[in-house]
Amino acid sequence: MISVLSRWEYEDLEETRMDRAKGFLADNCRKGKRGICVTVVVLGIFIGCALLGYTAFASTSHRNATLAQVTIIFRHGYRTPTETYPNDPYLHYKWPDGWGALTKKGMLQMYNLGKWIRDVYGWLIGKSYNSSTSHVQSSYADRCIMSAQALLAGLFPPDPEETFLPGLPWLPVPVHSTPRELDKTIVVKAPCPRLDEALKEAYQNDTKQTDLQSYYAELSNYTGKKISDITDVEFLYNTLEIEDLNKLTLPEWTQKFYNDKMKEIAARSLAIFTSNTLQQRLRGGPLLKEILEHMMETRTKDNWRKLYLYSAHDITLVNVLRTMGFTNELFKPDYGAALIFELHLVNGGQSHEVKVLYLNSTQTMEPHRMSIPGCEDPCLLDNLIKILKPVIPVDWDKECILSN
Repeated sequence: MISVLSRWEYEDLEETRMDRAKGFLADNCRKGKRGICVTVVVLGIFIGCALLGYTAFASTSHRNATLAQVTIIFRHGYRTPTETYPNDPYLHYKWPDGWGALTKKGMLQMYNLGKWIRDVYGWLIGKSYNSSTSHVQSSYADRCIMSAQALLAGLFPPDPEETFLPGLPWLPVPVHSTPRELDKTIVVKAPCPRLDEALKEAYQNDTKQTDLQSYYAELSNYTGKKISDITDVEFLYNTLEIEDLNKLTLPEWTQKFYNDKMKEIAARSLAIFTSNTLQQRLRGGPLLKEILEHMMETRTKDNWRKLYLYSAHDITLVNVLRTMGFTNELFKPDYGAALIFELHLVNGGQSHEVKVLYLNSTQTMEPHRMSIPGCEDPCLLDNLIKILKPVIPVDWDKECILSN
């Protein structure tokens, strides 16, 4: 939990303290207790200065005067399983809200992430939602749309006079989404024959490089489901992970398989979708292109949007990270993980610098800085555009067509 109070909370606190101080001073000074009065005044000045300094620190502890724009891609919150396996002892378990649904724990998780964004970037984006300042885009999936809504509830809490229903501290904020079959940026499920062919080839190459046939056979025997590739393993890992997180006792055979090795295979399954330049260009490139275009708007517009939010999936984060060049490590993003792009205007706005942070745990809320491969620190926007040019599509639809 973030312990630093917001500027508005401190203003209320200071007002209450001042009222109490006035009453105390008036009472003692009227009675002729001059010594006490002087002591209290001096002490009050000292405490007031200390509080003023702390208040200033609290409201600017994360503030960076050069920050001009923030883009955050985040994975949805905790969810129920999307599928199971025939021999699952919880095959008929009644999951709240059904399969693949955002849980109450996930809702709270995203709400707290919104509060964290409020604390860190609230000074930049403003206290209340404004369409000219902020924009929210989501995957088609219900759990992503609901995650965005929960996050926004924490990010933009209304003042009492702004509420439309007494006792309901919430205001609706628009969340934009694209149908699955038309999405070319977040889930990238729009038809793309070249991506289909590239993925088939990637699976073939993975099979040649690794011999997991005996591993697949054992899992198939235990689960009652044919496990034939790393994606099958990933789906099984996700199911076991959620059951474990919900304190359901896993079958005895999982002690051999539900481990770091299975998690690594699951991470490889996510990475296989961007295993070459073509896949990176057509799968992670569109979203990166959109982010770069938003950054470029700070050069062409007087009033640009300060915040862009993308409610997405683990595969979205992996696609973007690998397309940026983070290919030497495997990523299995946690629920609520966030990839943060900060655009800074330095040298009086003459230079544009890009910083990337990765928040993998909403338990600690401690993002770490990432060095963008191939871009020296500070990473200038112009240099980043040049570095990413090979993986940024010019015309996605045309590039998806299979050539003869």
